[in-house]
Amino acid sequence: MPGIDRIYQKIIEDAQAEGKSLVDKASLERDQSFNAQQLQLDSYQEKQLEAAKVEGENILRRSQANRNLEGKKQILSVKQDLISQAFDKAYEKMMKLEGKKVLDLYISLIKSCLNEGENEIILSQQDKQDMGQDILAYFDNNPVENAKVLLSSTHISEDRGVIVRNGKIYSNSTFSTLLKYKKSDLDVDVMNILFEGSKAD
Repeated sequence: MPGIDRIYQKIIEDAQAEGKSLVDKASLERDQSFNAQQLQLDSYQEKQLEAAKVEGENILRRSQANRNLEGKKQILSVKQDLISQAFDKAYEKMMKLEGKKVLDLYISLIKSCLNEGENEIILSQQDKQDMGQDILAYFDNNPVENAKVLLSSTHISEDRGVIVRNGKIYSNSTFSTLLKYKKSDLDVDVMNILFEGSKAD
């Protein structure tokens, strides 16, 4: 049955050809799909790399900004410590004032605080002993109209300067209080002196 064999062979060959065609088509589709996926992957990787680069640059900038800020904080802290030390030294020197310098200072402070009526002058116990009578003598010789000056029986403890009491009004001019109120006004000037004209950051 040579005719049947030829038909059978033809069917086999056609099937093989069809199979090869399908395989080739599948391979082509696979390659096309692979290429498309590769392009997508490359594009995704490129985007991810670019995003990572941008994020890295942002992290670096933030890190540098934080270091700069921290550095400025440390510098400011050192400057503030030095300013505090300067005021501490000033207080130590004021506590050691003697003679006419401190007497003139006390008289000036008292004059700026006098009110009408009785003004009670509060001093440290040592200052009262050393110059209390000199202060009274000054105001006896240079009276302030409607203001009477007398020494208090109470004393300033652990400080110097003067407190003027007029009724319920207390005018505190102790050295620690004077420096406390002057510090905010003098901070910039002291910083300029300490750091040769540098400005506070």
